[in-house]
Amino acid sequence: MGKKNLHARTGPAGSVLDWNDLRTVLAVARSGSLAGAARELELRHSTVFRRIEEAEARLGARLFERARTGWAPNAQGEAMARAAAEMEAAALAAERAISGADARVEGVIRIATSEMLAGWLLPPLLTRFLAEHPGIQIEADVSNRTVDLTRREADLALRATHTPPESMVGRRVAEMRYAVYATRALVPARRGVPELAELPWVGFDERLAYTEIARWFAAALPEVQPRLRADSLPAMLKAAAAGAGAVVLPMFAAAQEPRLVRITPPIEGPAMGLWLLHHPDVRGNARVRTLMSWLAETIPPEMARLADSGACARDFAPCPVKPRRRRAAAAPG
Repeated sequence: MGKKNLHARTGPAGSVLDWNDLRTVLAVARSGSLAGAARELELRHSTVFRRIEEAEARLGARLFERARTGWAPNAQGEAMARAAAEMEAAALAAERAISGADARVEGVIRIATSEMLAGWLLPPLLTRFLAEHPGIQIEADVSNRTVDLTRREADLALRATHTPPESMVGRRVAEMRYAVYATRALVPARRGVPELAELPWVGFDERLAYTEIARWFAAALPEVQPRLRADSLPAMLKAAAAGAGAVVLPMFAAAQEPRLVRITPPIEGPAMGLWLLHHPDVRGNARVRTLMSWLAETIPPEMARLADSGACARDFAPCPVKPRRRRAAAAPG
């Protein structure tokens, strides 16, 4: 966070830990390992180890119990981590307050989203946005992990979820619908659409088993044993397009793959709300507010257009999508 001149007297007279020491202790305490702390701090494993060793030497006390299963803070380590967390929270609150009062429609916006949304929905929308706002730069944090907006890991998040975190504010901008897709070779038009249980399948890895669509798949086709599993929807899409099997996918993304055809109507039941979220403290940030308004306006018609652009197994013509009554969006934050 760039607080290199921040110091804390925590040990014997004359011993001083700077912010790098404290944030390293906090990161190891949070993750329970040197490797996890190294990933969080974007440092080498050896650098994290050296900082902990140096901090303990200056304090004259051990901070962690080392074990094969990980590093656990002892009483001294927990006290140090609490102090570091309080300092971090105060610094982040100040940063959010400054950022939230920024009235300039220029600068960097960091948006966190998933691989599927970043690859199949956002590119044309962000391209148009940047063309209209030349003073803005966008950084995309693309992963399926949940970013911590409180810690300024991103300014804005676009996520598919039923229950946004209570600490965040935002608006529900669309609904993500799913259907079953496969290649034309698996569903020849002259033979009609086969029974789903008869098809080879690309399925969900156990790391996606918690998702609503994975639970639907397990309940709807309990006898199916997928020949290929993955923990990434883009990887599942590519595997299905290569002919590995049928797959359940978000319609807006699968409809863009010309090798896939939709072989079912939109699935009733599993449907995720698509939410734009931000921390309350950045509510007044002009560039974040501008991007939120843009995405809230452009995402719904883009999702509808993409979902309606694929081909159906029945005749390989564009799929008619039954209009769905739109739900009212949540109040903007």
